[in-house]
Amino acid sequence: RIRTALLEGDIRGANAMLVDPFFYKGTVVAHKQLGTKLGFPTANLLPGGKLLPPFGVYAAEAEVEGQIFGAVANIGVRPTVDSSSHPIVTVEPYLLDFNGNLYGKELTLRLISFLRGEHKFESKEALKAQIAHDAQTAALHLNEYWGEQQK
Repeated sequence: RIRTALLEGDIRGANAMLVDPFFYKGTVVAHKQLGTKLGFPTANLLPGGKLLPPFGVYAAEAEVEGQIFGAVANIGVRPTVDSSSHPIVTVEPYLLDFNGNLYGKELTLRLISFLRGEHKFESKEALKAQIAHDAQTAALHLNEYWGEQQK
């Protein structure tokens, strides 16, 4: 049931059946730094053989060196910025309210809720506007989630 929920993008449903939220853990690797150029630097993780939910954008929390940050994460192939015929699937969180360098650091990314599917935007400016909107939406989802955790 958990696997089915994850594959259908029902992150909240899957997490309700798990002891801890579904997560990815790995060392942050350097990539093309396209997120930084857009004003939203991402911490790139390679999912390895771990199960992938539907490609899209998720509200998440990221843990780095014992600190927890809200995040908006894209899981997929980044169709707006990667036109390769064999794109690499990445897990790319943008940590809200984080300032610093994450390269080489261990990061745990816990998925909290599905926000929207991944799709190609007409321009990088449209993508940038959508990421800003996604970050606001993720913050709302995270505040709700963290409030529930306090109960």
